[in-house]
Amino acid sequence: MPDETGQQETTQGRRPMVDPRLQREREALSPLQIAALVAGYAAAALLLVLVFWLAINSSFILWQKILLGVTIALAVFWGVVHHTALTGAARARGVRLGANSAIFAVFVLGIFVLVNVVSTRHHWRKDITEEQLFSLSEQTRAVVEELDTDLQIVAFLNDRDPLTGQPNPGTAQLRDRLREYGMLSPRVAVETYDPLLDREEAAEYNVQASTSNILVVKSGERQETIYGGDEEQLTSAILAVTSGEKARICFLTGHGELSIEDTQGAGVGTIKRTLEDQQYQVDELNLATEEKPTIPGDCAVLVIAGPTEAIRKDEMDAIVTYAGQGGNLLVGIEAGGPDLAELLGQWGIEARDGSIRDKDAGYLGATDIPMVHVAGAHRIIESLQRVPIALVTPRALEILDTGMEDPMSPGMPPQQMAQPLLEAYPTGWIEQVGSESAGRDAGEAAGPFTVAAVVDGAQQQQQPNPMMPMPEEPTGPRMVVLGDAEMMADQFISLGLTGNAYFVLNSVNWLMENEKLISIPPKTDLPRFLTMSAGQKRLVWAIVVGIVPVIIILVGFTVWWRRR
Repeated sequence: MPDETGQQETTQGRRPMVDPRLQREREALSPLQIAALVAGYAAAALLLVLVFWLAINSSFILWQKILLGVTIALAVFWGVVHHTALTGAARARGVRLGANSAIFAVFVLGIFVLVNVVSTRHHWRKDITEEQLFSLSEQTRAVVEELDTDLQIVAFLNDRDPLTGQPNPGTAQLRDRLREYGMLSPRVAVETYDPLLDREEAAEYNVQASTSNILVVKSGERQETIYGGDEEQLTSAILAVTSGEKARICFLTGHGELSIEDTQGAGVGTIKRTLEDQQYQVDELNLATEEKPTIPGDCAVLVIAGPTEAIRKDEMDAIVTYAGQGGNLLVGIEAGGPDLAELLGQWGIEARDGSIRDKDAGYLGATDIPMVHVAGAHRIIESLQRVPIALVTPRALEILDTGMEDPMSPGMPPQQMAQPLLEAYPTGWIEQVGSESAGRDAGEAAGPFTVAAVVDGAQQQQQPNPMMPMPEEPTGPRMVVLGDAEMMADQFISLGLTGNAYFVLNSVNWLMENEKLISIPPKTDLPRFLTMSAGQKRLVWAIVVGIVPVIIILVGFTVWWRRR
């Protein structure tokens, strides 16, 4: 017998035996089958080319459509020629199992696609930041959701500064903001382009390649271009292209009032520009030039911005008549100026002599620029809880009980016509003319004081006694009164007192009964501080330095003792 080594070598060198009954002669391919095989390979290659082409350019141009048609034709030709082999393969058990798996995979994929489509068309988002930093304001929602025409926003965005090449941090925020606008209404269409790469679109809107973050807002034939694109700019531009006739706001002049034309800081140019952005027509009104002073009928709001000289009687009569006929007034008085008692007195407001000072709550430490806070609840001030507001040597306003008593409730205090909006802090006092010192002297009244008030003539029609008839015509004005007009001047708004501007703008929009335009306050990410008492600090020190190390030592000792 051969040894094991020889047998192993013989076995390794021997060819395996093949049963001739299992062998099958390979049939030669016909020219048609060869052509079909080439068509199948070509269809696969063209399909790969088409996929890469669409990944680079997703616009699906004519040549891509032609390529898709050729690919489908070649694949159909291959399938028709090999239909017998395909039918036989489809009957095999393995193919059936594979087909079932493929169908199940397609079904699961379809579920994911359906969920994605539903989530795309029906958004649900929750902004959990306290300041709602990543959400649009209620004012913007009111404007966009009530659009009755199609709106197009064309944005030219660049993630890097075209001049320096440095990252542009505002671009990502602007993209998110535009997506928020697009989610609010199906009428809003947002298109984004790169001013460097998309030169045809940039040239159409006269956008230079060296610029970025430029937005073009279009509706019909009207178009507005804005730079930067913060929320207030964008919403104002939407109003500009969708609103109709402009309402007229009249600033009284001729008595030393703040001027809308002054560009040196003492005027109200910032207020004027913002009102014009909100589609108001802002004009000056000089009653002294008229033989018979009359407030024009198209004057939707009359602004009296801090007269320093007395207003003539015939002019004041015209203003009082305008107020009595249900007019809208924004009145600001100044320390040392006329108190406008003829106008304010009959609506329950009286300006006190002197001006308010506050050492503890002065803006930037200035005693004569006291900070103020909102008082009560009103549409004008509900969004101004967190913005700084300060007035310059303001006069205190006294709200008088001049309303009628309710005959159905005798003994109850009379109704007040005015309602406070802003108050000075209790640390303030009224500095009288000729005061002996810079601080509070004996006899000078201490705070808090009302420095802004509102009168709503519409509310005065709501009599407390249901038995009394309702008047058919307005019985009083809508009026906002400020103890200081200088607070709306450019030089103080530029110091960081943005709340001053927002208060004035909110007041105008409320007077116009156009409350969806109540100005959008800025959103800032406020720093968060952990303030602990002395006892809390000692407790934290004891836990970190004492308790935790002792627990670790005890656990280690226990493990060591058990192993020992």
